[in-house]
Amino acid sequence: MILVTGATGFVGRHLVRRLCGAGEAVRCLVRPGSPGLEWLQSHPVEVMPGHLLDADAVAAACQGSRKIIHLAAPIHEGRDAWVERVHCEGMASLVEGARAARVERLLMVSPLGTGSSAGLPFLRSRGRAEDLLRESGLPFVILQSSLMFGLGDRLISGMIRLLTRTGLLLIPGTGNTMLQPIWVGDVVSCLLRALGDEEVLDRTIPIGGPQHLTYEEIADQVGKMLNIPRVKVHLSRRAVAWATRLLEGLGLNPFLGYRHLELLEVGTITALDAVRRSFGFQPMPLIEGVAYHIVPRREMGAPRPPSGAERGSRTRDQR
Repeated sequence: MILVTGATGFVGRHLVRRLCGAGEAVRCLVRPGSPGLEWLQSHPVEVMPGHLLDADAVAAACQGSRKIIHLAAPIHEGRDAWVERVHCEGMASLVEGARAARVERLLMVSPLGTGSSAGLPFLRSRGRAEDLLRESGLPFVILQSSLMFGLGDRLISGMIRLLTRTGLLLIPGTGNTMLQPIWVGDVVSCLLRALGDEEVLDRTIPIGGPQHLTYEEIADQVGKMLNIPRVKVHLSRRAVAWATRLLEGLGLNPFLGYRHLELLEVGTITALDAVRRSFGFQPMPLIEGVAYHIVPRREMGAPRPPSGAERGSRTRDQR
């Protein structure tokens, strides 16, 4: 049994599909009233209602679980104190439950730049949660990922939605922050390998895609792939952050979330061969991911592309 937290989130949905497709027994700890609950219940998983701050619910979810993949993070919350509480108290409950259940391995995903001395409150409290895991004595793997893209994300999907509706390519700030976008399917492949690979055990591993690109270069690639008339507009980060917080407060879905904008202020890059060195495959280039975004939106129901770990002979193997 594999316990997944954050199963209704962006990475969680992709992970659950892959785990179910591989025939794994999956249990998901899900907040009551989660907007993704109906979607999750349509899959062959065991759903256990509960919040990370409910130690009893966490302990019950851990019982009988062999491994845990911890993805839950309050990325849409605005209050830093609440975010820190969920990160740290939630991890403490998870560690306690995992110990009692004698869990074999606990995996966690954080953004690149995470650390207990990071400048941003989100990254700093996430770093404290990582420290709790490292100091727990439990076998662990921590993946620190660059900005992810994939169907349902806030990066590429948001750009496509805004561009097709308004003809605008909106660039927060200068657009010169260096990023290393990685396809979510390749992040999931790293997680699946980390479930059993002894060489990555008890390590914190940075991962990113095969290109270092600025935000503006990413936007330009998206615009060229869509091949529609467009106007590029630079707005200050402050203006974009204000509009984003307003839209999120109204329950609307802006092209980037407030905390996603915060993370854009951090240069989230690592070695270009980071995934190949640790997991033995080359992740998908951005242009392939953009093409995948465009096709399924025009032909819904199209199969997902194979992950880097599933494609071809370029150090890749079949799952």
